[in-house]
Amino acid sequence: MGHAAISLKGPTMSRIGLLQKPWPDAFAATVAKVAAPGAEPLSLFTAMGHSQKALDRFLAGAVPGKGALDLHTREIVIERTAAQTGCEYEWGIHTKVFAAKAGLSPEQVQSTYSGAANDGNWDEKDAAVIATVDALLANKKLSDDEFARITAHFDTEQLIEIIQLVAFYHGVALFTGAIALPSEPGMPRFPAA
Repeated sequence: MGHAAISLKGPTMSRIGLLQKPWPDAFAATVAKVAAPGAEPLSLFTAMGHSQKALDRFLAGAVPGKGALDLHTREIVIERTAAQTGCEYEWGIHTKVFAAKAGLSPEQVQSTYSGAANDGNWDEKDAAVIATVDALLANKKLSDDEFARITAHFDTEQLIEIIQLVAFYHGVALFTGAIALPSEPGMPRFPAA
């Protein structure tokens, strides 16, 4: 399989616009929690910040960085979910910022977008993760065989986190897609077909 170039260009405006400074007090408190000191918050947060209640619920539903899953597995779940749901915004952030830290090769990153569980880029455990994400998104459930495949590698707590990550990032895809949120500056876009 050839590797397509990843584009860094895209739309620059969201359908609903982004909160601008000066931030409302509640949003400023949120920014202090989600952005590095002195850094601007992601557009996802400034768009969702139009409803502080929605933003608070969104952040409460996020799986913390240190959960039951290792970074490698977590990134496979997030990148595959983002790719399968058409969430270029999140796929770009995660492939640029986290993929290498998670030990994902360029071929594996490409596979999260256009590959398959059995494309030769994944060991048995990672292939089970890809297959599980695909099954959950396609069927909204796991068959007995799919459940047995993933639970051969992950305990109950890890399985729950996998399912929750798929659900959460599917929600991110719905939000970013509905408002046409453009990719963050300098983040990769989906590979050209």
